[in-house]
Amino acid sequence: MKSSGFNIEDTHLTHLDRFERLFAVMIIAFAWAYLVGIYKNLMIKPIRILKHGRKAKSIFKYGLEEIANVLLNPWYKERFDIFKILSCT
Repeated sequence: MKSSGFNIEDTHLTHLDRFERLFAVMIIAFAWAYLVGIYKNLMIKPIRILKHGRKAKSIFKYGLEEIANVLLNPWYKERFDIFKILSCT
């Protein structure tokens, strides 16, 4: 089965401090993916609008795919610096 998210419910964590750290990392990752998606949608290539008026994919998914391409594909030529967006500078 395909997954398009972080699946935090599959962690089965029982220690609250570990869960808090995991949740903090997930919030940072979510914000990063969302900001990359916004930037790519506005500055690089807008998300395609389908016939019924909705976007073909969410801004979060758009950013997450860009981050995954940059991190996992050594031959992918990034169009902008995703790490600069993460540092907010």
